[in-house]
Amino acid sequence: MISERLAGLVERAIDRATKDGKLGPLKECPFAVVVERPRLPEHGDLAVGTALKLAGQAKMSPIKIAEILAEYIEKDEEAGKENIERLAVAPPGFINFHLATGWMEAALSNIHNKGAAFGSLNIGDGKRVLVEYVSANPTGDLHIGHGRGAVYGSCLSNLFSFVGFSVEQEFYVNDAGVQIVQLGYCAFALYQRLQGRDVPYPEDGYPEESLKHFMEPIVKEYGDKYLNLDKDEGAKTLGEITKMTIMESQRKLLSRLGVNFNTWFSETSLHTSDAVSSVLQEFEKREKSYESEGALWLKSKELGDERDRVLRKSTGVTTYLAADAAYHLDKYKRGYDQLVTIWGADHHGQVPGLKASVKALDLDADKLEIILTQIVNLNREGQMVRMSKRAGTVVTLEEVMEEVGVDATRYYLAESNPQNPINFDLELAKRTSRENPAFYIQYAHARCAAILRRATEEQVNQESEVTEKPVLSAEQLEQYKTDYRAKPESFRAAFDPGHEVFQYQKELVQKLDSFPDEVKEAALARLPGRMARYAYDVANALQKFYEVSRVITDDLSVTKARLGLILATKQVLANALKIIGVSAPERM
Repeated sequence: MISERLAGLVERAIDRATKDGKLGPLKECPFAVVVERPRLPEHGDLAVGTALKLAGQAKMSPIKIAEILAEYIEKDEEAGKENIERLAVAPPGFINFHLATGWMEAALSNIHNKGAAFGSLNIGDGKRVLVEYVSANPTGDLHIGHGRGAVYGSCLSNLFSFVGFSVEQEFYVNDAGVQIVQLGYCAFALYQRLQGRDVPYPEDGYPEESLKHFMEPIVKEYGDKYLNLDKDEGAKTLGEITKMTIMESQRKLLSRLGVNFNTWFSETSLHTSDAVSSVLQEFEKREKSYESEGALWLKSKELGDERDRVLRKSTGVTTYLAADAAYHLDKYKRGYDQLVTIWGADHHGQVPGLKASVKALDLDADKLEIILTQIVNLNREGQMVRMSKRAGTVVTLEEVMEEVGVDATRYYLAESNPQNPINFDLELAKRTSRENPAFYIQYAHARCAAILRRATEEQVNQESEVTEKPVLSAEQLEQYKTDYRAKPESFRAAFDPGHEVFQYQKELVQKLDSFPDEVKEAALARLPGRMARYAYDVANALQKFYEVSRVITDDLSVTKARLGLILATKQVLANALKIIGVSAPERM
């Protein structure tokens, strides 16, 4: 990358200056050189403020250090006019660099060589990561909050894969406990009511309307087969059928959203396999639990929690923590190098207990990372959207997907930091204009594809209505692609040094070249949404380039070079969109 090349130049300058005794008592640079973008374009394309950090140890003024380093940089062969047009020292100790075309030509050639792998890294080194997310109760429709967790988990998994981890994705099915019992009684009552029986519906049950669309196909398939079961047996039977129907509905909906799991892990299996009772025995064996007032407690306070937590109630019913502890013990036993658990904000109270249970089992707590996603607020023309047509109290994920489309849903749920609430504007998400970032980015990719078609396909002149021959043949373009990979100088004609448009040309290339850095920062910070914002910046840089630089010209060398730049832009946009799971259309 250009920034790495420039950092290397500065590091060599520091090394040579220290060996020559020019930087006082300083013997080496104690930190990595950071390359930045100046606030004002007239200050240059890139800047280094290393002299400011070295001043104390070198016992010299920053401006003097910068001047010394500038002298050494100018003597470096790589700092020739083909790479750096000029550099200047600026108070209080910055070195500002104006780029020539050399490094940019190499950057574009690198993108062509790496293609779909451009930006990928090996941070993960093949380590196995399990990402568990969504994990909703199989008691109804997924709501938009579930959708946020689904998109975030999917994007994070994509990002992990892109930086070299071996990723598996898991949905923990909460199919045990009071909520499933309650589902059964609601399902059996509704099953009877849909067949004409006048039976009461549980007053504190799930909204009848929210289950009706699941029960109707069940009635159609089974008819009155279970109509004469007693209340408890009917609840058990219809509860199981309804649960499986809801799970399949959730699976299909998530798949439509581009969210797919390697494993659907059943909470019930933890109980039927005695995994829950076994983990309670482990706590007892390690003296990390105790009984009080008929209940079993985890000594979580001594493990960093604010209070001890109940594992088994006085009624004999185990708590969510007991099942979570058994589940995470199972995860550890499966040999993953890293475990990422993504929960909604409403689970924040469960985090300390789970972490304490991991410590109580002497498991490596550093392997477990718990990420909470905040709420999603839906707006329409400035007004909060609160009511769902079907669920009554929440807006379902499916309703949002049907209204704005899968790509817009993914984009708007992906772009934000998971720790911040999302204000999802439904009307904005449907607009086909620059105001809508999702559309704007996809349009940028489609524009690149259109430019390439214009160069290689016959075009009808809108004024003369005459069919014009293509500028290039498909064979020529393929030869150009070979040149792009092997001959960086092929891109030289894309630029107009000395002209004001050169700034926009450089900005687009620099933005493309920075993609690996953006990927790295996103992965380390667990913020795949950076890819959405980065893609918007690329689309913006492309728009500015396109406004001042014709791509298809009368000069074939210019056309060739700029088509290569367009191809590189198209590739980088596609790579970024793939991480957030948004399609990269060829036409719009």
